[in-house]
Amino acid sequence: MRRTLFIPLLIALLWLPGCAAMTAVAVVPGALFDVAATELVSEERSFANNVDTTLASVQTSLRNMKLDVDVLELQERGYAIAFGNDKLNGTITLKKMTPKLTTMQIKVRSTMREASVEEAIIDSVQANLKRQKTRFHYAGYNKLRAKPGSETAHLGWYRSDAKLETRRNGKSEWFRLKLPSGKTAFLKGDSIEASNHSHHSRNS
Repeated sequence: MRRTLFIPLLIALLWLPGCAAMTAVAVVPGALFDVAATELVSEERSFANNVDTTLASVQTSLRNMKLDVDVLELQERGYAIAFGNDKLNGTITLKKMTPKLTTMQIKVRSTMREASVEEAIIDSVQANLKRQKTRFHYAGYNKLRAKPGSETAHLGWYRSDAKLETRRNGKSEWFRLKLPSGKTAFLKGDSIEASNHSHHSRNS
């Protein structure tokens, strides 16, 4: 069964009266609540711009909000982005629909109402696209690899001073990182900012 079918079911259960609702919801697996929460707060918008210009605008918008692109994953038709701070974390997917049309989907989890955060980021991206056409700034980013080794496939980039959830790959100098898509990538230990070393070692 497709996971999106669970969401109307869960909402319908919540309309049941009193104890019946509590009993019905109690039998729904906890993971479905996470699915529902993620699906219900996501926002989507399409822009009449190419995917790389839209990516640059996303970076500008996040930086203007004291956020940044922490992880940038290469995808077949665009990019997936992870960003966050102590109060929120989120993902952005940019899909190339045509050479001049990009669809952006954003999902945020935070201590405030997620939809308001998502709408603010989308509106900022749209405003930046109207003002100027820029390029993504790769300074301060390092490459992510498909396997431990600098010659393996390039999967994307990570910001060297970002607080990343990583695990050491055995006793090697490489760390594992979960990409926005759920895939695993590897980054080399000597390219990690010194301020993050203690954070990484706790995940060893």
